[in-house]
Amino acid sequence: FTILVREIPFCPELKARGCYVDHFFSKHHTYTYHAYQMLYDGKDVEVLLSQAESIARKIKDLRERPTANKHKRERLLLDASQEYAISLQQEKLQVFCEKIRQLQREIIIKQKELPVAFVIFKSRWGAALAAQSQQHPHPLLWITEMAPEPRDVSWRSLVIPYRILWLYKIGVVLAASLLTIFFAIPVTAVQGIARFEKLKKWFPPAMAVQLIPGLSSILTGYLPSVILKGFIYIVPFAMLGMAKAAGCISKSKEEIKACNMVFYFLLGNVFFLSVLSGSLLDEIGESFTHPKDFPSHLASAVSAQADFFMTYILTDGLSGFSLEILQPGLLFWDVIKSITFGRGKKKNPYLYSLAYFRIIPMVSLSVLIGTVYAVVAPLLLPFLIGYFSLGYVVYVNQIEDVYETVYETCGQYWPYIHLYIVIAIILMQITMIGLFGLKSKPAASILTIPLLLLTLMFNEYCKKRFLPTFHHYPVQNAVENDELDVKSRQMEVNYEDAINAYCSPCLQPVNFLESESSSTQPLVSSFPSEF
Repeated sequence: FTILVREIPFCPELKARGCYVDHFFSKHHTYTYHAYQMLYDGKDVEVLLSQAESIARKIKDLRERPTANKHKRERLLLDASQEYAISLQQEKLQVFCEKIRQLQREIIIKQKELPVAFVIFKSRWGAALAAQSQQHPHPLLWITEMAPEPRDVSWRSLVIPYRILWLYKIGVVLAASLLTIFFAIPVTAVQGIARFEKLKKWFPPAMAVQLIPGLSSILTGYLPSVILKGFIYIVPFAMLGMAKAAGCISKSKEEIKACNMVFYFLLGNVFFLSVLSGSLLDEIGESFTHPKDFPSHLASAVSAQADFFMTYILTDGLSGFSLEILQPGLLFWDVIKSITFGRGKKKNPYLYSLAYFRIIPMVSLSVLIGTVYAVVAPLLLPFLIGYFSLGYVVYVNQIEDVYETVYETCGQYWPYIHLYIVIAIILMQITMIGLFGLKSKPAASILTIPLLLLTLMFNEYCKKRFLPTFHHYPVQNAVENDELDVKSRQMEVNYEDAINAYCSPCLQPVNFLESESSSTQPLVSSFPSEF
């Protein structure tokens, strides 16, 4: 029922944007337009809100402070001083609440409007037509799209002007590229450890490792994968931080963007760089000067790295799933926040959701490794099957009993997963061409080329046939859902509720004295998904 409108022009006659929104949609969407909800610049209110929340937490902590084990007289004195401290904090909180309400009134009176609004329609059909059509001859005015779910909205991103949004996106791409480039240093170091013979030439003191029986096998076998896994554990969270600065309108789109960046990071650093820093490192210059020899070089390099990737899969399966069950990273991070920069700040009232931006790229990388090595080193496949079987058991338990669903993905990750699988198949087929060339089978190499072309054609067909389904809302489905709502008499209730659901956070009613909601309250479920 709701669309997001950006780059709303300023009306010089009315000296406001809100009235212009109402006039524009009343004129051009007469029969379907219902109401609008403007966004306001409420930075001052947000500062006061954070201070008021801090005081409310102090009051809660004072009330929960135990006094049962004290002596009777001492307990009475403590109760009296505690009540006095609570009353002082409540008075201070009341003053802050009055200031917040006054600022909220000033925001509306002074019309500190942003050029962004949520527009509510009387039907899904009207919202779908408005969101997927150009509203003005100037393409940078009245830009519309379907609104995300109410509590999936990234309010801080909507403040960014749409005209300069491309600068933020370029900055995020550059930051992610720099992170990928700088991460090449530890990956190269890890591959140096994996090749002990070369390591002895570069670093002669490493020969002392041979004095301890079995230590060199551990250092060259298991240790490189553990170090690499430790380095890439923090990468998804760094990418998510970058994605939040890209101006995505919803938290779900931020995670999708982070998921995409993490996959290409893993593809470049964990797969290609691990291959290039091995047997192909000495021939990389020749590969660039003679691109036609790249498949054969890739095949020989991939074959040389089979042991490393087999150990990587085992490490990810044994340690990765154990860490997923125990969650030591999140526990350690919460402890650090509680005693350092997060002390006294608002705690997240919701449980953690499934980290799609971390899990999907990791699993996709394992699929890519298994697909490529299905031809080169088939013995890797049993380990990969065991990895996926164990992963299925672990994540079914995590999704059902640990993680909280905070938003509906609506299948938005599937186009990216499809692309990752296509990339894996293409790399496998290029490796096959090179492998047949190394085996002096030119006929087999030539016959593999049509497979590569068919894969590319199949990918293009899927983009034309299925990709629009994920990016657009069919009008036919919208009309059918509207008819169901009319029969159940829920149509008016749904679009009326959407008005308050998209209220700007700086204008929401303030009352810190009421009891807080449960910590297991889901992020979106309190509002119908059809908003």
